[in-house]
Amino acid sequence: MQDEKIIEPCNEHCSFCFLQYTDVLSSENLFYGLTNQEVGKLIKSVHHQVRNFTKGEIIVHEGDTYDNLIFLLSGEVRTEFMSSEGQIFVVEHLEAPATLSPASLYSADHTIPVSVSADTDCRALYLPRESITEILSKTPMVMTNFLRVLSNRLQFLTTKMKMYQFSTLRGKFIRHLLELHHVQQSDEVVLQSSQQELAEIFGVARPSLARVIRELHNEELIFAKGKRIRIIDISGLQEQMR
Repeated sequence: MQDEKIIEPCNEHCSFCFLQYTDVLSSENLFYGLTNQEVGKLIKSVHHQVRNFTKGEIIVHEGDTYDNLIFLLSGEVRTEFMSSEGQIFVVEHLEAPATLSPASLYSADHTIPVSVSADTDCRALYLPRESITEILSKTPMVMTNFLRVLSNRLQFLTTKMKMYQFSTLRGKFIRHLLELHHVQQSDEVVLQSSQQELAEIFGVARPSLARVIRELHNEELIFAKGKRIRIIDISGLQEQMR
């Protein structure tokens, strides 16, 4: 049963159970503050499924009906969407534990606006909308956590929208650097993504991003070495954002 793609709700006869991942779930934002035992009891009281995905597999397609809240238990995924011109934009990379597209579960049309693809072999827990509603109604802490998760997603997407308002790749990358500077509180920032991943997020080819970084380096606005970038002239960078 452990090798099946879909594993029905656990019982005493199951050879695999989501209970093996209660430590992962209890560290996930939605269940923050609950013990492993509380998480296990809560999920076991409602309908749920565990699904396995292989690297490269599409977990959910853009525009699909989204009637289960999906929790990534292990592995890494990416979310992306296609523009009207057919260009692919990567929204973000996620690694377990993570809640996938929580705002889509209660949207008016119940569809998901992005595709989710497995970057590695993955395992995910599926909770139907009815199960989530039941959990939220009887567990105030999870309800509060759910509202916090939605608020954080809104802030993240707003930041992404601000990034896309800059028409040039140079502007997008400088904004990204300044955000890292603010978060990491240091003039020497560490990129959290590879150049390839950043290029996908910006919707450009990797050589184009590498050229922008090289130009900023040659202009002595930054000193770039791998994922480490030292900001030499922050005023000069900020000036280019005006």
